[in-house]
Amino acid sequence: MTIRWTVPLLLPFVLAGCSFFSKSQSTFYSLDRIAPAAAVANVRGLPIGIDGVELPPGLDRREIVVRKADHQLDISSNEQWSASLQPLVLHTLAFDLAARLPEGMVILPGEAKPSGAMRSIDVVLEELAAGPDAKVVLDGRWMVRESGRPDVTRHERIVVDIASLASANIAKGVSQALGTLADRMAAAMSGP
Repeated sequence: MTIRWTVPLLLPFVLAGCSFFSKSQSTFYSLDRIAPAAAVANVRGLPIGIDGVELPPGLDRREIVVRKADHQLDISSNEQWSASLQPLVLHTLAFDLAARLPEGMVILPGEAKPSGAMRSIDVVLEELAAGPDAKVVLDGRWMVRESGRPDVTRHERIVVDIASLASANIAKGVSQALGTLADRMAAAMSGP
């Protein structure tokens, strides 16, 4: 009689355990810093800090997003960034820019801002995504603000070919696009 009551009571626990173990594991990706394309730019003047990065709606999330045809998005719940995409982009871009400018010129995320004047950069990306072709596209504007001077705004469109729309290739492509953006920012700041 004990066995007859035990089996029905244990069956839900066994089934719940099976579904727990059958869930697929998530894979997490980060962005890499990319070495500068040119030597450190000869920039002088006030220190520079990236105040903010704005991403397109729907892309600032943990899941990796791929654009599909007909204005659709493919969102993979098992392929994820290590954090929301916005702080990853801000952090990677700031360190990429710091590698391209003289030591101490860039105020990195988390560092205290200087008590005196500084230049601020705002980045607004209209697009930062892969797909539907095997490309990562970064399209947006960045603005340098400095007290007492007019704001300077630039538009950048960067297209990085990738081997496929696999998440590892997307992470590599986004990293390369941010490195190219940092190259262009440093070149613009060292120009006349």
